[in-house]
Amino acid sequence: MTMSKRTASTLADVAAAAGVSRSTASRALNDSPRISEATKQRIRDIAHQINFVPNARGRALAVGRSETIAVLVTEPLSELFSDPTYGAFLSGITEQLSESEYLPVLLQASTPHERERVVRHFERRSFDAVIDISPYRGSELLDVLRDLEVPTVLCGQLEGHPYRDVFSTVYSDDVEGAALAARAMVNRGRTNCVAILGPKDNPAVIDRVRGYTRVLGEALPEDLILYTGWSASDGFLAMRHLLERGVRPDGVLAGSDRIASGVIEALRDYDLLVPRDVSVIGFDDHPIATKVTPRLTTIRQPLHLEGSMAADMALELIDGAEPTTTVLHMELIERESL
Repeated sequence: MTMSKRTASTLADVAAAAGVSRSTASRALNDSPRISEATKQRIRDIAHQINFVPNARGRALAVGRSETIAVLVTEPLSELFSDPTYGAFLSGITEQLSESEYLPVLLQASTPHERERVVRHFERRSFDAVIDISPYRGSELLDVLRDLEVPTVLCGQLEGHPYRDVFSTVYSDDVEGAALAARAMVNRGRTNCVAILGPKDNPAVIDRVRGYTRVLGEALPEDLILYTGWSASDGFLAMRHLLERGVRPDGVLAGSDRIASGVIEALRDYDLLVPRDVSVIGFDDHPIATKVTPRLTTIRQPLHLEGSMAADMALELIDGAEPTTTVLHMELIERESL
């Protein structure tokens, strides 16, 4: 395939001339270690021959794309920086996109003003795709993305899957993870468990309650399920509230590792030792799980992998692929708190 030197070719042209996918051509031209040196050199030679424009601005003009992917965050920035979940997502996304020509851009949309600004950018097609890492908030933005047919990936599920076959979705099975935690309590011989979780309307919380009750049934009544925030202080206050009510559990199922760390502090204030008196199981397996005393038994989510897969899904949607849904599995990580 030959092209005039006067006309800048596109990445799609390079891929077609080389007989490879667009993502393979992109990785080769960005020196990805996933591509053999021989293949990279062959694709570079073809790119040179057909006058591929390596400059990002020129390439974007040639293909009619911005070559940016927005990472949409509808939580306040304080939550973004305090919750390690988002850091894990972002790490996976940025690492995966580093092997492509696409630049990730953080798009904050937690206030009405920010959301109005975001909608304007969507309407201007400022981004080639969007990855929403907090899709349970700001659903009106998802409706805008659907109506504008912007390639979109959700990191997390929504109750009822309202955007199935519209957006791609990747998430971990919270029901499965919560059931693993509850079974561990049963196997430990704990018979009087309580659950302390994040906000009641969060889809992950809804599924974790399902998982806990699937195993424990009536042994976990509604009045022993508390909904709060995700932080250590939220866990501390919720646990103290239960203890002040006279509740003396022998097991605590915490909706996050941060909640669990606060629970352990509250139990210590009441001279209840973990795990001698009370077993505690967290959720996520963030670094804090190995820093608390005792080290925390928890449910590990493959958050970095979710972010990486979301980036790949976004690139595939840009290339015209159909939306897909991927559900990842969770794992019980046993440490001293059980």
